[in-house]
Amino acid sequence: MANRVTIQIAGQRYTMLADESIEYMNEVAELAQQTIAECGGSVAFASTRALALATVNLADEYIKAKTAAEAAEAKCRALEAENTALRQQLERRGTGHAGGRDR
Repeated sequence: MANRVTIQIAGQRYTMLADESIEYMNEVAELAQQTIAECGGSVAFASTRALALATVNLADEYIKAKTAAEAAEAKCRALEAENTALRQQLERRGTGHAGGRDR
């Protein structure tokens, strides 16, 4: 069920519907406000320039995080494949479990 939450960014109030909690949406608004402030905006007002720079900064962070997550997922898949191959090798040797010893 969607939550109705009103957040304030750069002096403007926005009422949003979100599946996330009100606390989460307030955290999102706070991050947006901090990013705008870092780009020259204020709590009460942000120029178009500050908003554009904040958008670029957040997009940059998102793309970097997405790329890192995709790399981690690929590494996880590779490790799972390696694990499967090693288990199959152990089973072929007749140990049946990872704790077995070759004799």
